[in-house]
Amino acid sequence: MSGRYEKKKEKKPAGWKKPVLIVLLVLVVLIAAVVVGVTVYYNAMLNKINKVEVPKINYAALATETTQAADAETTEAATEETTETTEATEPHVASSADYINILLVGQAAREGEAERFADTMILCTLNTYEKTITLTSLLRDTLVQYPQYTDTAGKAHSGGKIKLTTIYHNGYICTRTTADAMGLMNLTLYKNFGIEVDYDVEVDFEAFVKIIDLIGGVNVDLTAAEAKYLNEQGFAAKEGRFHLDGGPALCFARMRHADGDNDSDIIRTERQRRFMAEVLHRLKKLSLSDVQNIANEVLPMVTVSMSNSEITDLLLKLIPMLPDLEIVQSGSCPAHFWGEMLDIYGDGVQHSVLKYDINKTTQAMRYITKGEGELPEGY
Repeated sequence: MSGRYEKKKEKKPAGWKKPVLIVLLVLVVLIAAVVVGVTVYYNAMLNKINKVEVPKINYAALATETTQAADAETTEAATEETTETTEATEPHVASSADYINILLVGQAAREGEAERFADTMILCTLNTYEKTITLTSLLRDTLVQYPQYTDTAGKAHSGGKIKLTTIYHNGYICTRTTADAMGLMNLTLYKNFGIEVDYDVEVDFEAFVKIIDLIGGVNVDLTAAEAKYLNEQGFAAKEGRFHLDGGPALCFARMRHADGDNDSDIIRTERQRRFMAEVLHRLKKLSLSDVQNIANEVLPMVTVSMSNSEITDLLLKLIPMLPDLEIVQSGSCPAHFWGEMLDIYGDGVQHSVLKYDINKTTQAMRYITKGEGELPEGY
């Protein structure tokens, strides 16, 4: 022994940093696991949807020289006005960038059938700034010019004038794909009405019935004639506010032979817009679990022209708007039309068709779907 006294080192109290770091690490891992799980589930849901790659349309390249010149003048005037008022804060005015046009097509063909006519066509225009959805019915008996179209197999097609409902069918039989049905329809709508379709959605009647049943049906205001027609088709109904499940709802949406209808597609499409507005109001009230259950059942029965990323982008814009979303019924396309009987197929048979004022219709559709110009008088 040296006789030297050595003081023992005191032990430091257990540190708190290490446990906290462990807890944080565990939380990060858990959050990451949840994110991965949600992402996997979300992608699995999206992958249930039937997706087709529709030929892209370069709308700018298709614009006429007159339209381009008019646009140039408008842009120049707007530039000058902006230059003069740079110091002032101008309120936002909805521009074409705020509009998203989705074409909803209801078709009756079963899997494997070639008769893929567009029985119902509704253009849903989402204005992301004003938080509105405008519903425009496309009249299927409208006489339109068949455009020059190159299908997904590279084959060129063209034709004369035919009914709008036939366009979807003709596009389908090009390659027996929904991609060309949608592609030809989109080009036709632009060439004839100035409508720029961003996305397409196809739903068959079986899916329609299932969707309505899954959301618990829809309440609709029925006229006496509508209630009578539904009863004649085997569905019990009463005049006034009435609840429709899938089967009678489909009958209501396709109805065109009730008393006073006179086989009119105008009255029929007005019913469809009324019904769609009620469906959208119903969807806004559904819980997340309800939406998930419906999506599991319905998504495999829907065909869209969107990729997963495009669907996600659309949802990110739409979901925050839902509480304030207003549904607007604009009417039908074309605007300013009249009926005629024509032998459009050259077989000696007269067919009822709708002709229209192309200038006023294009003006109306550009205003409704892009916010350009003004509505024509009387629309």
